Amino acid sequence: MNSFLQEQPLLKSQVLKGRYLTYSKIETLLSDFDLTQVGTSVKGLPIKALTIGNGPIKILMWSQMHGNETTSTKGIMDVMYFLKYNAAFLAPFTIQLLPMLNPDGAASYTRVNANGVDLNRDAVQHSQPETHALFEVYDVFQPDYCFNLHDQRTLFGVNGEPCMLSYLSPAADADKSITEARKQAMSIIGYMNESLQQHLSNHVGRYDDTYNPNCVGDCFQAKGTPTILFECGQSGQDYDRESTRKWFSFSVVEALKCIANNSFKPAIYNSIPEVKKSYVDVLIHHVPYHNTHTSVAIQYEEKLISNRIVFEPTLHSKGDLAMLNAHKIIDLNTFKAVSFDDLDDSAIIKKLSEMLDLTYYSH
Repeated sequence: MNSFLQEQPLLKSQVLKGRYLTYSKIETLLSDFDLTQVGTSVKGLPIKALTIGNGPIKILMWSQMHGNETTSTKGIMDVMYFLKYNAAFLAPFTIQLLPMLNPDGAASYTRVNANGVDLNRDAVQHSQPETHALFEVYDVFQPDYCFNLHDQRTLFGVNGEPCMLSYLSPAADADKSITEARKQAMSIIGYMNESLQQHLSNHVGRYDDTYNPNCVGDCFQAKGTPTILFECGQSGQDYDRESTRKWFSFSVVEALKCIANNSFKPAIYNSIPEVKKSYVDVLIHHVPYHNTHTSVAIQYEEKLISNRIVFEPTLHSKGDLAMLNAHKIIDLNTFKAVSFDDLDDSAIIKKLSEMLDLTYYSH
């Protein structure tokens, strides 16, 4: 939708930057909306629900269920501000958004909550206060659709290209039955994919649909609510994922457009290729090692240091890596002669990092 792409750079939510996003950083923005506290985290931080619109179609969205997955939070706040100033577009909907379901995990930049529990594996036990908050909102709101918003790691590719965005209509049972709810979620994903392909050809994928009753999306799908998993990845060196943020937001707006206009595309879903673990962050060729040349693959480890996310290089693998893709490829043939013969794996990574300035710092 061109109007969103034109307005997105000007939205107030653009103050949200970088990969480290805590509740205090979004609190001021949330005050521009109708806000209700729906629970508290393990450490007592508020879990709040933002409500916008009063139309007949009810959509529940939640982000940062995993505290270190922040792209969708920035992006969904872009969507909320877009809707706030586009009343005609918002008119069919009442949207409830939990922008940060796991504020403790957000503060510590961890996937899990303060009790070390993955909230997306707690749908059966309901062992955590954050899970209780989400399910209580679901039970009271009784949504017509659910949007489950996440980030994915950099290791996913699709058709030999980096996967910037991926989607899933979760299974509702172990047989992966195509229930009416699941079919409707598939149809919305089909519509989003058709729109995205005009901009991101071959960068959109589909997740494996193995059923897991402990996952919230599978649970809500089984309850009969069409549920869509959104996953934000990246391409190239966009580690702050600003490009992904834009296209994720665009896809949410397109999903709303699909629902409002009943423009479902059921046939497209199964033609979307499944994502594969085929990428690393950096691939370095022709590393001189014991009288030969080898390739070294590097995967970044994200660490919270002084309220900033540092991407530190770690060894993924070395050897003949011809089948591996990377977000950055370096050929040491272009460098002066250097030897790594007497170094162990950790020393090789340290030397390569210093030579090539591989460590990345989020803004």
